[in-house]
Amino acid sequence: MRLIFFMMILFATLAWSEEQSSTQDVMFRKAYFSLEGGAVYPWGDLLDAVNDTYYGLIEFRYEYWENVFGVVQFGYSYFTPRRDTDYDGIHQLNGRVGIDYPLTLMHPISVGAGFSCLWLRADGNDIDPKKTTLGDNESEFGWYARVVLPIVKTENYNVGAHAYWESIWTRPETSNMFWFGLYIERQLW
Repeated sequence: MRLIFFMMILFATLAWSEEQSSTQDVMFRKAYFSLEGGAVYPWGDLLDAVNDTYYGLIEFRYEYWENVFGVVQFGYSYFTPRRDTDYDGIHQLNGRVGIDYPLTLMHPISVGAGFSCLWLRADGNDIDPKKTTLGDNESEFGWYARVVLPIVKTENYNVGAHAYWESIWTRPETSNMFWFGLYIERQLW
């Protein structure tokens, strides 16, 4: 019985992929590379722990389906603590993967969402590992939502703004951040 069920799923998948062959030609039809810089604003409990800061990131965006773009980002920011700690600041490397979808009623604005991964490490010489996990690296995961606001569009370049809401699944509470930045994007193909 399991073999029959497996075979039915296999044939259904093959039939669906044959039907979708026209959309497979869309994948990676367009690709973009961008540089972005802006500010990060902590919210909630995180607001009491660290100051606002700046960030920089690179992004690769590509057409995945018709009117759906895949997004891959890598970035860096440096947070300074609001209260006395045994470290000077926190290095944060972040990576994101997600999708963007252009809004037809509000063209050229797009909305997107995806998965976030953060790597954190405290900066300082007198870090006591018993007091903080940031002395020997810490990884956190979460999700983000964003709005893409193009300002200037040419044939090969786009300039605009990104606004993000990011929620990181830390314990005991989630950490929330608002990001706002400007980007310049170049079409690769």
